[in-house]
Amino acid sequence: MQIRLFVLVIGAALLMVIAMPGSVATPVGAQTIRTVTPTPVRQPDGTPRPTATPLSATARETERLLAAALERTAQIAIYQMDVTVRAAGVVAGARGAREEVLIDFRGEYNGADHAFVLHTLDLERQGVDPTTGITAARVNGITYAPGPLPIHGVTEPVWYGLGSDVPSFLAPPYRLDDMLRRLGNVLPLAEMARSRTEMIDGRRCTAYQSSAEVAPAVLGALGRPLVPPASTNANAPLDLNIQRGTVQLWLCDDGMLRRIQAVAAGNVRQQPSQVFSTTFRIDISNINGKVTIAAPAQVRTIQRTPEPIVAAQRAGPIRSLPGGGRIVGQVNVQDAVIIIERSADWRWYRVRAPAATGWVSGSLLSVPPTIARQVPVASS
Repeated sequence: MQIRLFVLVIGAALLMVIAMPGSVATPVGAQTIRTVTPTPVRQPDGTPRPTATPLSATARETERLLAAALERTAQIAIYQMDVTVRAAGVVAGARGAREEVLIDFRGEYNGADHAFVLHTLDLERQGVDPTTGITAARVNGITYAPGPLPIHGVTEPVWYGLGSDVPSFLAPPYRLDDMLRRLGNVLPLAEMARSRTEMIDGRRCTAYQSSAEVAPAVLGALGRPLVPPASTNANAPLDLNIQRGTVQLWLCDDGMLRRIQAVAAGNVRQQPSQVFSTTFRIDISNINGKVTIAAPAQVRTIQRTPEPIVAAQRAGPIRSLPGGGRIVGQVNVQDAVIIIERSADWRWYRVRAPAATGWVSGSLLSVPPTIARQVPVASS
């Protein structure tokens, strides 16, 4: 009896031990799996980024002076400005190898008022004789210009008061603040080197000039990019070899810029016989001086009515003269064109189209009789 009681007690004790947490025996053959986090292999560092070369004291001072001059000159409200562009070679926008004047601009500015004279071959696409050019003034919000002009009703060689809403060619193509902003965006001022000194507009001025490779970017920013001819191989575009070039800023003793000049010359690298040269020059004078812009004494005022607009029914060339002259553009089907005047025989219309202003055959247009009767006949 005592032996049986002893066995029961021992058995109960063993059952309690087995039921206790954490006391379960490891099954036979089981393996303990340890998770090991591998140490990442250190990859070799890549090529270190080049560190910008610190500017010298001279370069920092040059950058400061020229940046201040650009900002200060851009704030001028009263000034006179001349812009001249000369070029040779089709890359620079000329018609041939001989140098020619592409742009001759003379402007006067007094706040919102301005007056200018512009001669450029580009005016032909606007329907204006490049030899005659554009003369215009804006005084107290009203634009004045002598005719004839490619504007409905402006047919005589007298001054017209044209109101406030006029075509874009009657606004000056150059304004000082815009040009200087464009220059500041592309010129590496710290790299420009001090050069010679001379008197300009009664001030002692010092030239700061850039290296040759800067010139193409500046010419592009000023609206006269160098354009290599199209390549016959799309995979091998033609590029330019700049053999001579510079950009000069003339900083004067009053902290203002009075002359800016960009020069570039060279050839097409793959076609060495394709040579070019160009000079873009800006002269600024009479800064904050007496610049008086007045309306013409005798003005013909016209009641400008909405200009007649029709849609082109067929595509065809736009010419500089009725029935002849140079082709200055193309009118496309459904182009909206403004009719300015017509030939006496009704066969040709002078129009202002999206591509250019000039003469188109009446067969390209569908002009309702009510509109046709309103169109003035060209004087010659």
